[in-house]
Amino acid sequence: MNDIHNDTNLASRLDRVERSLTRVRGTNLVLIAALAALVVGGANAPQDTMSVRRLAVVDANGKERLVLDGEDANKAAGLAWYDEEGFARLSAKTYPSGQSSFQCLDTKGQSRIAITTQTSGESSVQWRDVNNKLRIGASTKPNGEALMIWMAPNGKQQIKIYTDENGVAKFTSSG
Repeated sequence: MNDIHNDTNLASRLDRVERSLTRVRGTNLVLIAALAALVVGGANAPQDTMSVRRLAVVDANGKERLVLDGEDANKAAGLAWYDEEGFARLSAKTYPSGQSSFQCLDTKGQSRIAITTQTSGESSVQWRDVNNKLRIGASTKPNGEALMIWMAPNGKQQIKIYTDENGVAKFTSSG
């Protein structure tokens, strides 16, 4: 009788150990899966810094629409926005000389509005017509002069408003 009691007790204990082992195995599987998820998720975590020479954002058709370039053929660093046809429409650049520019271009790639700063301290804005002729220009110079000019389609200056280096305002017109 003692043997039966010991056998039942042993079977009961063995059953509990097997159930416990099954729970431990299940817990281990969950922990391994969680650890794998952390490792894979950590690999895709956002980075604080990304270093590239050129970055192109493309549309659904694979065409470049926005390009950030660390150094182009002119050694300028710049950002350009492209239209659906592949023409640059906006461009912002800095050059090794210290000059910087921002341009609005038409559908043919011609600069229509250009904003520049020079290493000399001069800054300017130019508006050009469809024939790429200067029509309106404005600038400030390091010596204090500031001017704005309006040009005829033939390139002849029509109106000039400016202040000289002494701050004297002047106006000229030709017609």
